[in-house]
Amino acid sequence: MIFPRLRSRLRGKPGTSVSPFFGLVVALVALLAACGGPSTQYVTNSADKTYLKVPNTWRQIDPAQFTEALGSPPAASSADGTWIVGYDADTSPQLEHMFDAHVTAPVVLVSVDGVPEKSRGQISLDIIRDFRFPVSASARQQLELGGGASRLTDFQLLADQVLTPGHGVRGVHTVFAYRVDGGPPQIFDQIGYVNDDASKVYVAIARCSADCFQARQSEIEGVVNSFTVREDTP
Repeated sequence: MIFPRLRSRLRGKPGTSVSPFFGLVVALVALLAACGGPSTQYVTNSADKTYLKVPNTWRQIDPAQFTEALGSPPAASSADGTWIVGYDADTSPQLEHMFDAHVTAPVVLVSVDGVPEKSRGQISLDIIRDFRFPVSASARQQLELGGGASRLTDFQLLADQVLTPGHGVRGVHTVFAYRVDGGPPQIFDQIGYVNDDASKVYVAIARCSADCFQARQSEIEGVVNSFTVREDTP
């Protein structure tokens, strides 16, 4: 799902004593720093049995940015609409970094969408591939016919693997490249799942420039590959 307010951008422009307690806290912080502390943080959606790990240096994107893009606040779970969060390695986390012409630090979005019953028969792996950006041949053709091809150019499919992890879901892992607004090549790494009755679609997508991806590939792949759904867990 391309956010409503961002869809148009793809189709056309754009002298004090110190207490003993304080001393204890300082000592504890120093100890944690010396030990390195946790290197990752968990992004969880317990209602939809979904989680992701991101480096603790990545910062959460303000939920208000999603509210602006969606036209309403993100849902608490897919039962109420779209649950979505984002994390950005940039010092100024922005949702726009997923869609801008050039980004030099990784950004990731993870979401769970409820699918209306009347639409569940239409959910395919191509729908998952095309959830944020056009990847399948048919979606790219529609983009061209709709006049948006001038914004997204030089498409390359770098990897495409069907996933059958069990646990009540199936999906596809896709890595692709685009130039956005004529900028330098950008790499997108996406994993998407659909559950057995097609009532939910789960997507995690990370993005960075090609140079950034090359320099931080293991970090980015670690985030995307950590995306886990356990639909069949009680």
